[in-house]
Amino acid sequence: MIHVYHWTADGVTMVETEEAPRPPREPSSWIWVDVVDEEPDTIRRIGRDFGLDPVAVDESFAETNLPLVEEHLDDIFVVLHGFSTGTGDRMTIPEIDVFMGARFLITVHDGPQGSIEHVMSRIAEEGGLPVSSPAELLGFMALVAGRRYAPLILELERRADALEEMAIQADPQTVIEVHALRRDVVFLRRGLVPQFEVYEDLSESTHEAMDDHSRKMFARVALQHQRSLQALEAGRALLGFVLETYRGAVAEQTNEIMRVLTVFSAIMLPLTLIAGLWGMNFVEIPGDDNPWGFRGLVGLMAIGAISLWLYFSRRGFIGAPRLRELPKAVGLGLFNIGTAPIRVVAEGIRGLGKTDEG
Repeated sequence: MIHVYHWTADGVTMVETEEAPRPPREPSSWIWVDVVDEEPDTIRRIGRDFGLDPVAVDESFAETNLPLVEEHLDDIFVVLHGFSTGTGDRMTIPEIDVFMGARFLITVHDGPQGSIEHVMSRIAEEGGLPVSSPAELLGFMALVAGRRYAPLILELERRADALEEMAIQADPQTVIEVHALRRDVVFLRRGLVPQFEVYEDLSESTHEAMDDHSRKMFARVALQHQRSLQALEAGRALLGFVLETYRGAVAEQTNEIMRVLTVFSAIMLPLTLIAGLWGMNFVEIPGDDNPWGFRGLVGLMAIGAISLWLYFSRRGFIGAPRLRELPKAVGLGLFNIGTAPIRVVAEGIRGLGKTDEG
């Protein structure tokens, strides 16, 4: 399907067609052609009618192009990336190929694109947009697309916060989720970094298709992408901390298990020794002829076990701090630092009081 939007002095008109459109004839008019899921022959025909560079048209058929900008004599070829949610709530990054001249804007893509659909709905609802050139229209699309990254990054941060709780509990699902989110972050950065450079280049372009207002718009979009990249870097660092927290929680659980097993082994070892000695096949066993011998031996073993348990407890081998108690302690370090001057003054007052009493 091909959507054609024609801007004239009287406003904007929209036509849906399956035929290749022609360039506008009126000197003061310009056109936006949105090509969706069309055959290469149709795109080549549009390229010939609008005088596009044939090599750039052929490049638009490739699906692995990174964001780029190429300035030709009469037009600018731009490759941009959008984003959409694919299977399993994972992200895919579709490609949008753009050909921009002084009086035309041509966008080529597969399937619906959120930013382009938003612009179309604005045109349909309001009967136009406050844009006066193809470059301003592309800048408006870029602003809309850049704003769509914000809720996605917020969702990544929210899921990273939820993973912190899972990591503290040493949930094995944490590793899978962390690696999946890191994949999404890398996926986003792979498109955002070169796209940020594209918008920077457009903000400094001196091509005839660009004007001062559109250059300012692209500078705003570049700043928007820079902030998104900074947020992604912070999110990636947070995921690294979550993974380290998970590993620490697993190590703490393992240490706790080994500690308990060691303590019980240490307690049972002397008891087993005593039971083994008294269970040997000798004729004369101490206390064998005494009716309280067995009870005394069991009591001795109980006293020994309790004594060892108390000893291990006092040494801190049992009942050490746990990682799941970490959230209760968050902020205590900052609190102690903040109240340190108050404590120093209080200690000084106490010292003066003791001196006066003396």
